[in-house]
Formats: sequence, structure tokens, C-alpha cells
Amino acid sequence: MTSDVRRTSVRLGLQTGLLVVAVIAIVFTLLFLFYGRAADAAADETLRDATANIDRADEAPPGMHVVVVTPRGRTESEGMPTGFPDEAALARVQRDGVAVEEDVVVRGDRYSVRTARVGDRVTQAVLDGHEVQEEKARIVTSLLVAGGVGVLLAALVATWMARRAMAPLAETLVVQRRFVADASHELRTPLTLLSTRLQMVARRAGRDGAVTGADLDGVLADTGRLTGILDDLLVAADSRDAPEETDVDLTELVGQCVDAASGSAEQAGISLRRLDGDPVRVRGVEAALRRAVTALVDNALGHARSEVEVTVESHRRTARVRVADDGPGISPEVRPRLFDRFTSARTAEDADGRRHYGIGLALVADVAAGHHGSVAAVDRADGRSGAVLELRLPAL
Repeated sequence: MTSDVRRTSVRLGLQTGLLVVAVIAIVFTLLFLFYGRAADAAADETLRDATANIDRADEAPPGMHVVVVTPRGRTESEGMPTGFPDEAALARVQRDGVAVEEDVVVRGDRYSVRTARVGDRVTQAVLDGHEVQEEKARIVTSLLVAGGVGVLLAALVATWMARRAMAPLAETLVVQRRFVADASHELRTPLTLLSTRLQMVARRAGRDGAVTGADLDGVLADTGRLTGILDDLLVAADSRDAPEETDVDLTELVGQCVDAASGSAEQAGISLRRLDGDPVRVRGVEAALRRAVTALVDNALGHARSEVEVTVESHRRTARVRVADDGPGISPEVRPRLFDRFTSARTAEDADGRRHYGIGLALVADVAAGHHGSVAAVDRADGRSGAVLELRLPAL
């Protein structure tokens, strides 16, 4: 997955997490408000029940203090808070008979007080609000902890789901980048060969004014091969249409690739020759096989000091295209990843002035795999320095 897609998935996860935070905050606020109202209603109900039914102070429930005044005397709960009972309220209710309810704050503590007369009995109930506040604080803490855990889990799940949802897009972007890189590389080599051939034709025309039919035929052949590569790339990019396979004369195809690269080899002062062998035929896509062989020859020319040899042979129903050069060879560090993309033993720009990206051999590996074959680097049999790359395909 590319860095942009990863950042997008994380951003979606965070946005989803923030949305969840907002929803949870709204839900928790509503719950807290509902609980506060319910708690106040329950406290009022408790006070009414106490003033209506309690005849003696020792009948008071926990958390409540009661004063009961009757014609027979007066009783009150032990541990009555400072400032209570409210004698003024008791006298007013005893005189008027109208119940009085009020919230009183004494030394920072909140109390709910109800004074009422039932018959000849006046009862004042004092409910300590400290327990109610503590209960609210416990609920708020529980909601915050549960909400925090829920938000964290929601963010993680949202990020995971966003990454899963973005994965197809990431794969599409990777395929798109790969196709652009492959197309650019595949078009550069034949264009370079065509440009070299045209330069040679121009030099000959300028030298003696004679341009042979073979020269023009070569230019036309290179143009036709370039068109074939374009067609093959477009077909490969269209997943609905698989390239058509035919019987291919591999020996002839390799000869054409060597002829097309002869101009570049001559310009670089490298001897490029094909070692004749028996005709070899394979089943495959001619344009793709041409691209693979051209990439092998181009790679060898880029490393060779003085010569490149191309051999085509068949051994035990396996067709082999062997391209050998007398360059520095393949270092042990590069060999394990020689056919990976963007792996190159050459510097960014070598003597030919071209920038190398390490794509050509990876494309050869793709073509070989698509034809049920393989490509490998083998040692030279003569013990000389250099590299030998071998394309192996099922022979007909």
C-alpha cells in the first residue's frame, strides 16, 4: 500500500473516531441529564414518603435525618447536620400547615429539606445530597472510561476497515505505476535501437549519398516491432482480452533481435554475434517474447566490454536463449534480487548517457513466467569474467 493510501486510511479512521466521540458525547450528555432528573425525582419522592409516613425519628432511612414534632413531644435523628433542624420552617408549617421544600447549602454541602404537617404531627426530613453527588460522579467516571475505551476501539476498527476498503485502490495504484514503468522501459529500448539505425542511415547518406534498401527495410522492421510492442502492452493492460499465443520460431526471433541491436553494438564498439544452432520453436506471444529477448540483449550490451554472444538451443524439450557478455559479472549482493524491479548493478547513468532503473530483467522474468518458463543467471562455462543470462521456455 502506498504512503498516500495509508495516510488516507488513517485519516478516515480518525474522522470516524471523532464522529464516534461526538455521538457518544451526545448520548452520554442525554443519559446524564435523564439520570439527574430521575435522581432528583427519586429524592423528592423519598422526602415526601418520609414526611408522610415516619412517626418516629429512628424510622429514618439511611442518609436521611428526621425531626418529628407531636403534641406528645419531639424526637430527632442522631448526628443531625450542623444548622439543622430548621426551626423557622418547623414553626411556619406548624402554624400554617403548608408544606415547605427547599435546597440548603451549609458549608459547601447540599441538603434537600421538606417540612410537612400530617394531622397533629409535623415532620422535617433532611436528605444529604452528598451521596447523590457521589453517585453522579461515579456514573460520569464510568461513562468517561467506557466512552474512552469505545472511542479507542472504534478508531482502531475504523482504521482497519478503512485500510481494507482502500486496499483495492492501493493495488490499482500499484498496478498502474507498474504498467507505466513497464511501458516506459519497453518503449525506450526499441526507440533507442530505431534511433541508432536512423543515425547510421543518416551517416551513410551524408558520406556517399547511398542508402541501401536493406537499411530502409531495417528501419521499417524496427518500426513494425515497436508497433507490435505497443499492441502487446495495450492488450496486457486490458484484463478482459488475453494476448493470443501462436507457434513462434524462436531462432528466427532471436536473429531479428540481434540484427536490430547490431547498430547499437557497433556504435558502442561491441561485437554482437549469434551462435547458429538448430531451429527451435515455442508456443507463446511473439511480441512479448521479442521484448524479453531484446531486454536480455540490451542488458548484455550495457555491461559488456567487447563482445556479446547469443545462443539458441533446445535440450530435453526446453528451449534456451543464452546471452553472455564479458563484463564485470554479477556481484553476490545483486544476484538474489537480480530479477526484482528497480534492481540494477549499474550506476544511475553509464557511458551511454541513459538512466537505468532496473526494470528490464524484471520484465523478462514476467514474460518467462507468463510462458511457463523461467530466467536465471548462470556461470560462464569457459571460466571467463562476465554474466550469462538464460531464458528457458517449453519447446515444441
